[in-house]
Amino acid sequence: MNRGALIGLCAIAVLAAAALRWLPRHRAADAPPAVALSTPPGITLQLRTTAGRPRGNGQILYADANGMTLYVRNPDQAPGSAQCQDDCASAWLPALAPPGAASAGDWSLLDRTGSRQWALRGAPLYRFLHDTEVGDSNGEGTGAWRVAAFHPGDGMMLPDAIAVREIDGAGGAGLVDSLGMTLYVFDGEAAAAECAAAGCPHWLPLQAPQIAKPIGDFSVIARNDGISQWAFRGQQLYRFEGDQQPGEVSGVGIDGRAHPALIMRHFMPADAMIRRNPELGDILTTAGGATLYERDRPATDAGHSFRENHGWPALGRMFGTASCDAACARTWPPFIAPSDALPSGYWGIATHSDGKRQWVYKGYALYTHAAEAPGAIDGNLTYDLAPVVEARDTDADARRAASHITRGVDPFVPAGGDVAGIGVGALFWHAVVP
Repeated sequence: MNRGALIGLCAIAVLAAAALRWLPRHRAADAPPAVALSTPPGITLQLRTTAGRPRGNGQILYADANGMTLYVRNPDQAPGSAQCQDDCASAWLPALAPPGAASAGDWSLLDRTGSRQWALRGAPLYRFLHDTEVGDSNGEGTGAWRVAAFHPGDGMMLPDAIAVREIDGAGGAGLVDSLGMTLYVFDGEAAAAECAAAGCPHWLPLQAPQIAKPIGDFSVIARNDGISQWAFRGQQLYRFEGDQQPGEVSGVGIDGRAHPALIMRHFMPADAMIRRNPELGDILTTAGGATLYERDRPATDAGHSFRENHGWPALGRMFGTASCDAACARTWPPFIAPSDALPSGYWGIATHSDGKRQWVYKGYALYTHAAEAPGAIDGNLTYDLAPVVEARDTDADARRAASHITRGVDPFVPAGGDVAGIGVGALFWHAVVP
């Protein structure tokens, strides 16, 4: 074989490997069943805000089904007790659990007269009557009250080389190394033995110092190759060599036995999943592979971010479902929620005037594209025009929303005046990242 042919074959091999690396891969919405949900039904996760704008360096709070912030009271730290009575109870409402709710993980239930109240790690949860908007935290500092903040891994005993962070592409919070790179575990005794004995290609064992000692759920395993390796709940921890940035989960789908080492998973509707797209990375799709979209406006400042990939949730809530009317819905069908579904985690529900319920993610109503085949992203970055309602429209909220949408202004700065006549304004559709 001549040198040119050899170079050609090598180039083909490299391209084939790259193609395999970036082929779309479907992944299940759920982690292994042993991983507990971060929130039970009816408990959501909301971005802390002031006047609709992010506050507290992107702090995430636990909230009720309507998105209202939940609090704990210091005297209520004794597990199984609820000491908010009399005058306290006039301003602080218990976070009641829906019928059929069950205790799981950090979540337990306290019996009340005719109802049950959610408790987080033994502390009963309440909402403050004077919070009026999603993300408000007006009750913090009122006496002994503090917000119930979402801190995955809070209280866990961790080795110095391991931390906990949200891993968006894995749909939950999991273990990362000191550089923030995702850690994985292999399911099954055979897989664990194989990787420990012969090593698994492309998987790098998380090495432990020779003097490392077990701590909490973490132990140290002596491998046949002389390496001491960290294990979590008996499963050896690995990095995937294809992950290049913190939080990446490129190892998902490479080996069906491997998955990110999650400590909790976020709620995901049964007909939704996270899918790897070769152009966009991890996106949300239906179970059948249809890309999920949200309607947004072009960013006007650096604050347009929620986990660095979403606009302000308050903007999505302001748009609601009104920005896509019946004619729009023929091209962009709403992602319908079942009649018995409950909000949970980052997922909420909007109810239309006809009673139909639509899934909402991080404040934005979700849609599919009617003309797309499964796996396609033809609708991504599609710009279109939004109608302005006429000034005689009697729905003040609709007029206000339409005014903001079509003028392209900050929804949190009063625009003043009424909408006159009919006009158009630019919005765009983009695929939703987890």
